[in-house]
Amino acid sequence: MILSIEKLILNLDKKIEVGLAEVRVEITEVRGEIKRVEEKVDGVAKRLDNQEFISRGAIVTFLGAILAAVTKYIFFSDRIP
Repeated sequence: MILSIEKLILNLDKKIEVGLAEVRVEITEVRGEIKRVEEKVDGVAKRLDNQEFISRGAIVTFLGAILAAVTKYIFFSDRIP
Protein backbone atom coordinates (compact mmCIF):
# COMPACT_ATOMS: atom_id res chain seq x y z
CA MET A 1 0.00 0.00 0.00
CA ILE A 2 2.81 2.41 0.89
CA LEU A 3 4.63 1.57 -2.34
CA SER A 4 1.56 2.30 -4.43
CA ILE A 5 1.12 5.67 -2.71
CA GLU A 6 4.78 6.48 -3.36
CA LYS A 7 4.36 5.52 -7.02
CA LEU A 8 1.29 7.75 -7.27
CA ILE A 9 3.21 10.62 -5.67
CA LEU A 10 6.13 10.11 -8.07
CA ASN A 11 3.78 10.01 -11.06
CA LEU A 12 2.04 13.18 -9.90
CA ASP A 13 5.41 14.84 -9.35
CA LYS A 14 6.51 13.95 -12.90
CA LYS A 15 3.24 15.26 -14.34
CA ILE A 16 3.63 18.49 -12.41
CA GLU A 17 7.21 18.90 -13.64
CA VAL A 18 6.13 18.31 -17.26
CA GLY A 19 3.26 20.79 -16.88
CA LEU A 20 5.58 23.35 -15.30
CA ALA A 21 8.06 22.95 -18.14
CA GLU A 22 5.28 23.53 -20.67
CA VAL A 23 4.15 26.64 -18.80
CA ARG A 24 7.71 27.97 -18.79
CA VAL A 25 7.97 27.47 -22.56
CA GLU A 26 4.68 29.27 -23.12
CA ILE A 27 5.75 32.15 -20.85
CA THR A 28 8.93 32.51 -22.88
CA GLU A 29 6.91 32.56 -26.11
CA VAL A 30 4.56 35.20 -24.71
CA ARG A 31 7.50 37.37 -23.63
CA GLY A 32 8.89 37.16 -27.16
CA GLU A 33 5.54 38.14 -28.63
CA ILE A 34 5.25 41.08 -26.20
CA LYS A 35 8.68 42.32 -27.30
CA ARG A 36 7.63 42.11 -30.96
CA VAL A 37 4.43 44.03 -30.26
CA GLU A 38 6.38 46.68 -28.33
CA GLU A 39 8.75 47.09 -31.30
CA LYS A 40 5.80 47.47 -33.68
CA VAL A 41 4.18 50.05 -31.41
CA ASP A 42 7.45 51.99 -31.23
CA GLY A 43 7.72 51.89 -35.03
CA VAL A 44 4.17 53.13 -35.46
CA ALA A 45 4.74 55.91 -32.91
CA LYS A 46 7.87 57.05 -34.76
CA ARG A 47 5.99 57.10 -38.07
CA LEU A 48 3.14 59.02 -36.49
CA ASP A 49 5.55 61.57 -35.01
CA ASN A 50 7.12 62.00 -38.43
CA GLN A 51 3.69 62.41 -40.04
CA GLU A 52 2.70 65.06 -37.47
CA PHE A 53 5.94 66.94 -38.18
CA ILE A 54 5.27 66.87 -41.93
CA SER A 55 1.68 68.02 -41.42
CA ARG A 56 2.80 70.88 -39.20
CA GLY A 57 5.36 71.90 -41.80
CA ALA A 58 2.73 71.87 -44.54
CA ILE A 59 0.36 74.04 -42.49
CA VAL A 60 3.10 76.55 -41.67
CA THR A 61 4.07 76.72 -45.35
CA PHE A 62 0.45 77.21 -46.39
CA LEU A 63 -0.04 80.01 -43.84
CA GLY A 64 3.20 81.64 -44.98
CA ALA A 65 2.02 81.57 -48.59
CA ILE A 66 -1.32 83.14 -47.64
CA LEU A 67 0.46 85.86 -45.65
CA ALA A 68 2.78 86.55 -48.58
CA ALA A 69 -0.18 86.78 -50.98
CA VAL A 70 -2.09 89.17 -48.70
CA THR A 71 1.01 91.31 -48.21
CA LYS A 72 1.61 91.46 -51.94
CA TYR A 73 -2.02 92.36 -52.60
CA ILE A 74 -2.09 95.11 -49.97
CA PHE A 75 1.31 96.75 -50.45
CA PHE A 76 2.46 95.90 -53.96
CA SER A 77 -0.65 95.96 -56.13
CA ASP A 78 -0.82 98.46 -58.97
CA ARG A 79 -4.22 99.77 -58.05
CA ILE A 80 -4.32 102.99 -56.04
CA PRO A 81 -6.82 103.03 -53.18
